[in-house]
Amino acid sequence: MTENHSITPSKEYLESLAKGLQALSLYSRDTPVLTIQDAATRLGITRASARRILLTLTELGYLKQDHRDFLPTPKTLDLGFSYFASLDLPDLVRPVLSQVAAEVGETCSIGVLDGSDIVFLCREEADKPLRLDLKIGSRLPAYAHSMGQALLSQLDSQALDQYLARTSLKPLTPRTITTAGALKRQLKAVRTQGFSVSIDELVEGFAGVAVPLSIPRSASPTAISVSLVHGRRSREDMVAQILPVLRDAEQQIRSRLMNSGGR
Repeated sequence: MTENHSITPSKEYLESLAKGLQALSLYSRDTPVLTIQDAATRLGITRASARRILLTLTELGYLKQDHRDFLPTPKTLDLGFSYFASLDLPDLVRPVLSQVAAEVGETCSIGVLDGSDIVFLCREEADKPLRLDLKIGSRLPAYAHSMGQALLSQLDSQALDQYLARTSLKPLTPRTITTAGALKRQLKAVRTQGFSVSIDELVEGFAGVAVPLSIPRSASPTAISVSLVHGRRSREDMVAQILPVLRDAEQQIRSRLMNSGGR
């Protein structure tokens, strides 16, 4: 028998909490700061209510105030890290990511889709002098990254249309995909072949290979990727070297999660 967890707004729905969480979700790469008027307009509430919400989040340490502007603090990452820690993922996957990084000599990461961005949840670096300056919690635009395309390929048509409606496909390099039609065609290919490859789309000289990853209890699409400075390596060379290792890692992670009771 399935338990019904539906919420009746008139009795159980806490409007102030909902608006507070919605206020935090307004922040993005394109919206790094909010004013009281911004929050009121975008949340559909009065300025007085927006002011109380932003000042409460500031008092709790999730925002900081700079005159009229309210900016997110690193404490906002605690919300995501609490979820991440609840899955026991770091301890489970770190040995696998380390093995991949050592085998291919490049950075291996796991990330999720959050809004318009990918968020890195776990990363292991190869032992080499040139490293990518990204840390756990870093965000990058999903449409221009191999991991992002592996994540977006897991969305249904409605969710993908919503993503495209809220995301500006900016030309980051001459090879960045900048139209909805082109991105949809790319994602269709990713779904068909089961992996994604991105070359020079985010930053010229950088590339990545990624595969979708099934994580129990994760409400967001998840993927595992290898990122690298590609130099003279062709797409075929990178796929031949990296894809089998990633697919093996995906199987190892799935096995570890099953053996841990799906946590």
